[in-house]
Amino acid sequence: MEPLPEVIETERLILKGLTTPSFKLAEEIYAVVDTSRDHLRPFLAWVDKTCRAEDVYQYLQKCQMQWDTWAEFNYQIILKQTQQTLGIIDVSHISKDHKSGEIGYWLGKDFTGHGYMHEAVLALESVAFQAGLNRIGIGNDTRNIPSAKVAEKAGYHLDGVLRQAVWQEAFSDFGDQNVWSKLKSDGAQKQK
Repeated sequence: MEPLPEVIETERLILKGLTTPSFKLAEEIYAVVDTSRDHLRPFLAWVDKTCRAEDVYQYLQKCQMQWDTWAEFNYQIILKQTQQTLGIIDVSHISKDHKSGEIGYWLGKDFTGHGYMHEAVLALESVAFQAGLNRIGIGNDTRNIPSAKVAEKAGYHLDGVLRQAVWQEAFSDFGDQNVWSKLKSDGAQKQK
């Protein structure tokens, strides 16, 4: 497997690798998280642990180390037209032996419903397949319908549901997890 490119461009987006931590970037990402807490909290346990820009800066330092070791590739999603930070997308749980990885993502609440994540997923999967991955997975709580729609629209196959796989603090129960996958042989999904 080859490393992923530090910058990926689509028609409307720039996916910029989180390879150089800065406090300014931490503040930008924190602002999106902070204004989207109620939107993100039900499905992302880290939201309530992200209390200040310093917390995001520590995350960015971790991203740089993961990038340097090819353990994980994290990207800032930027809207080309305004240069706004919309959210984050990554390829994680990379297995070089099995040529597989998982895509994870989140968007600020003001940026959902415009097809940005669909566009970002297709762009990131394309370079990941080119870099040598054969299988890419996506997981989401079954109650997170928008996340499931992103995977489905991007052509991912629903492999199954892991029952009570993750404790969801926001719901005070164990959530079922959809398990989606796409294979390199499935071919590219066209932008819709």
